[in-house]
Amino acid sequence: MNNPLKYRDSLSSIPEQSDGDAYLKLSFTRRVVFCMVIVIAGMLSLFARLFYLQVNRHEYYSTRSELNRIRIKPLVPERGTIYDARGVALTENILRYQVTVNPSHVDNVHDLLGKIETILPLSAEEKAQFIEQFQASRRYENVVLKASLNEGEYYRLSAHLYQFAGVEIEPYYERYYPYGELTAHVIGYTNRISEEDLADINPDDYRGIRFIGRLGIERQYEERLRGKSGYQQVETDANNNLVRVLSEVPAQRGEDIYLSLDVGLQKFIYDILGDYRGACVVINPENGSVLAMVSKPGFDSNLFTQGISQRHYQRLLEDPHGPLYDRALKGAYPPGSVIKPLMLLAGLHYQIVQPSTRIYCSGHYTIANSKKRFHCWKRSGHGSLTGRQAIAHSCDVYFYSLGAQMGIDRMYEYLRHFAIGRLTGIDLPNEASGIMPNRQWKQNLYQSNWYIGDTVNVSIGQGFMTTTPLQLAYMATLIARKGKTFVPHLLRRVYDPVTMSFIAMNQPPASVMDIYNENQWHIVERALEDVVHGRGGTASKIAQGLQYRMAAKSGTVQVISFKNNKRIPSKQLAKEHQDNAMFIAYAPVKAPKMAISLVVERGGGGSSVAAPMVREICDFYLNQKEQTTL
Repeated sequence: MNNPLKYRDSLSSIPEQSDGDAYLKLSFTRRVVFCMVIVIAGMLSLFARLFYLQVNRHEYYSTRSELNRIRIKPLVPERGTIYDARGVALTENILRYQVTVNPSHVDNVHDLLGKIETILPLSAEEKAQFIEQFQASRRYENVVLKASLNEGEYYRLSAHLYQFAGVEIEPYYERYYPYGELTAHVIGYTNRISEEDLADINPDDYRGIRFIGRLGIERQYEERLRGKSGYQQVETDANNNLVRVLSEVPAQRGEDIYLSLDVGLQKFIYDILGDYRGACVVINPENGSVLAMVSKPGFDSNLFTQGISQRHYQRLLEDPHGPLYDRALKGAYPPGSVIKPLMLLAGLHYQIVQPSTRIYCSGHYTIANSKKRFHCWKRSGHGSLTGRQAIAHSCDVYFYSLGAQMGIDRMYEYLRHFAIGRLTGIDLPNEASGIMPNRQWKQNLYQSNWYIGDTVNVSIGQGFMTTTPLQLAYMATLIARKGKTFVPHLLRRVYDPVTMSFIAMNQPPASVMDIYNENQWHIVERALEDVVHGRGGTASKIAQGLQYRMAAKSGTVQVISFKNNKRIPSKQLAKEHQDNAMFIAYAPVKAPKMAISLVVERGGGGSSVAAPMVREICDFYLNQKEQTTL
């Protein structure tokens, strides 16, 4: 049995707690409680946040998660084809494959390139261009790394594509021009959209489209040819690999364009020019449609479709023959004697001369109250001539005198009706207007007064006046139609792949010049016939065996100046100093099917060089047309 006294004694042996110890114990307890409150409050806050995110914001974050794996992929339309008048394809679309990279999946672009190069060879130029575009691109916009993969490259990369997040192989259409330099200037070309282009185009119209028309028809009708982008809504995995297509709006192919251009005639003209530089334009006087538009030399437009190298481009720029220069549309040539038919029309219109008026040619013309002489090409002179005879024999003195009496103001007013010094309005970009000078023009450009000598020079198509081959062909067209005007054009019709139907391109209706006088037109036309069919006509040599009547005018234009306005026969000059040979014509006279202008640079004589070429061109086209009709 336990002894209670003993128990009591043991209790009394425990030391009593001091006031300080009690305080410490209480303080510790409070800290524990405070910490527990903090922990519990934190857990409650965390649970509240989780509840908010999972319940209240579930839909928002679920949508964001979907967006991270669902994206819109543009579908590129096939560009419309350009055809000539006979349905010959002047452009083709070749299916190619290119490697693209999505910047949002790339941490280090140089590491990526290093890894891809173990599978796919990349040139220094390709890498430099890619890095430049990569750095300038938007984060979710694919950037082209390498275009036009060959079969081996395609399959090799396809087998390893899973290793590269954000890298894709995409199909695209590469533009091909089967006629190369033959149609380079008039058809133009496409190449990649540049940073400068982005400022001028609507990005929504070019989703996924990487090419744009640069020159010629490709640029003029870009909106029709381009087509309309489609898109796919696709699901991708973490590496941007396609899982499935959720929805699709197909791309719409661009419209096909049918031109009035005859590529057979185009080739014939190009070949007949041989080694000469020059230009030729042929227009159908019945409606103003352009049948041929040649500028030689040309360039291979296929060089530009994928981006020409700087070295190759520099070589084209520095080529002394100027292959990039569109002579037919922008060439600035003094028209020389081919302007004389308009001068005679103007003289008759202003009643300065009558059909029977004669002017005596002694071989030179002297300005009143001056000793300055202007020589005729025939130094011995032509004697007394009517306007009709002056055209047939191309007498300079007759037109010196006529121009001096007319004055530059009336000359300017009249010749502008024939698009001299202004645009014709053809459906091509970058047309040049040439120069029809007057007093104000000279004052603005040279801060100098206009002199009678300036007028005399312009009256035979020399001096400050310049024209394009297109303007000269248009001038011939207006004479052929006796002042009935059309706007020169290339587009005939388009094919709409959506409606699967052809749409005719109606041109503005023809109008008649307000300077119309039928008798005056006939006088000039008979004079132009005499050039070819009359005795002593400057181009009478080409009349032999001609099966139709032709109206024409030759021109021989000096390209260097001589003292005292003297001329030296072109054959005595070095090749680079020889005259430009010019010729305009239309045929057959009674029902014209073609009006033509031809410029042969450094060709020498218009009658001896350009005229025989025009005869061959007319024979080719009219015989071909007759066979087609039959």
